Amino acid sequence: MQRGRPRTFDKTTALEAALAVFWRNGYHATSLAQLTRATGLAKPSLYAAFGNKEQLYLAALQRYREQQLDRHAEALYSDPDPVNALRLFLRSVATMLTAEELPGGCMVVNTATGCDVGALPSGIVAAIDATVNQSTFELLKTRLREAFKQRPLPAHLSVEQLADFFTAIMSGMAVMAKIGVSKSRLYDTIEQALRVLPDSAA
Repeated sequence: MQRGRPRTFDKTTALEAALAVFWRNGYHATSLAQLTRATGLAKPSLYAAFGNKEQLYLAALQRYREQQLDRHAEALYSDPDPVNALRLFLRSVATMLTAEELPGGCMVVNTATGCDVGALPSGIVAAIDATVNQSTFELLKTRLREAFKQRPLPAHLSVEQLADFFTAIMSGMAVMAKIGVSKSRLYDTIEQALRVLPDSAA
């Protein structure tokens, strides 16, 4: 039996190309035609390499987490001072959101705001939820809990509330960046957001 022709493309390069399309457009607004054009693969080759559109998005999202979100996590633990650690974390996010060489905004937010979430496949919704929880909310909650272990928060504040607040700030910055707001303005927004932390965090 004659063997099929071996793949003549680099799978990682194709995934990077698909990631850029999904990042820019979100899941719902990305068509197979855009994906085949970006990757240079015909539909049969694209399906053979990655499966269907949903599976390709999930692979791209994992790549996004490894390339971008893990770097933010490192920034959150790069300084022992919790306020400056949060500053570095949020600035890392702002830098990614506004980088000219990147598609713009946040891949997760672009997908979540690009359509009615109910129109997304359940696997995509679950992956987005897991990404927000693991790469943002739980990460922030853990770091804030460590910061206030010996310095209790005021009665009107909780670690969970603060983690939610900074998660919302990040989502807002993603939308602002998508419409062209500069990094310097996002940095100013970060400084205002940090004012919510009690003096005992300093």
